[in-house]
Amino acid sequence: MLKPPISRMGGKSKLRKVIIEMLPESTCYVELFFGAGWVYFGKEPSKIEVVNDVDKELINMFKMIKHHGPEMERLLKYEFSGRGIFEEYKNCTLEYLTDINRAIRFLYLINYSFASKGDHYGYGTTTLPNQKMFKETYLEPIRDRLQNTFVESLSFEEIIEKYDREHTVFFADPPYYETAGYNNEFGEKEQLILFKKLSNIKGKFLLTINDHERIRELYKDFNIKEVEVVYSVSRQTDARGKYKELIITNY
Repeated sequence: MLKPPISRMGGKSKLRKVIIEMLPESTCYVELFFGAGWVYFGKEPSKIEVVNDVDKELINMFKMIKHHGPEMERLLKYEFSGRGIFEEYKNCTLEYLTDINRAIRFLYLINYSFASKGDHYGYGTTTLPNQKMFKETYLEPIRDRLQNTFVESLSFEEIIEKYDREHTVFFADPPYYETAGYNNEFGEKEQLILFKKLSNIKGKFLLTINDHERIRELYKDFNIKEVEVVYSVSRQTDARGKYKELIITNY
């Protein structure tokens, strides 16, 4: 299993083995909310694969890894973990950067920020700075994995409409219901649209989301599996611990 080049809030690192085991065979595999891509990078490639995310900087990073990985690795060799560098990247004007520099900026901010949120410099007294960015072959396996993949940056509605076939499997990992901390708004309205779209597809879907009464009510006619996940990255001790999540399928 490959590890993604970044982590993201709500990433499926702790659940991906369970999810992959539950995914049916597919000719076309589509991720509606790509994020870090834990499931995509962990599963065996399908014949056709599509990854989608509305975060333009995230998609630009994967695009640059796919097309300019060696140059990114060359430039990353000169970086190191520093608060000053972090603040420069955080506050720089994107329009003055090349696409490659934008990708490096995004990669740096995620890898060297607290909880991978990209806003506050992460440091500690018992752990080393993130070392993987300095490795010369850091991006090579990621680049190879992306070669035969369609990379999209559209709304999830558009992606479902474009790729829905009987032989398609959609993996949906949307922002959690009534949970703060995401860069893009995803409220009740968006959750309802997603529910209606998934309820009427020709193909199959696997949805992961936090355990919430409203979500259980919406998807009551589908198969719901309850799982527990341990979250340990939080500034507040009382926010750490086991949380229930739901894996919902139409098969």
